[in-house]
Amino acid sequence: MYYTDIILIAAACMSIPLVCAIFFDAFYAEKKNKPFSLKRVSFWYALLFAVSFIPSVLLITK
Repeated sequence: MYYTDIILIAAACMSIPLVCAIFFDAFYAEKKNKPFSLKRVSFWYALLFAVSFIPSVLLITK
């Protein structure tokens, strides 16, 4: 296993969850009539990053 693989996967898994987190929060805020919140976006981002990155690392290190 190469650690560069993990770094490349981390880089790939960083951009898509960020875009998804912004859209998730925008739709959530619109539905609940709440203002846009960076705190909620960071929560969505952490959640989506963990869901995409952890399984990738587990598959590589297997």
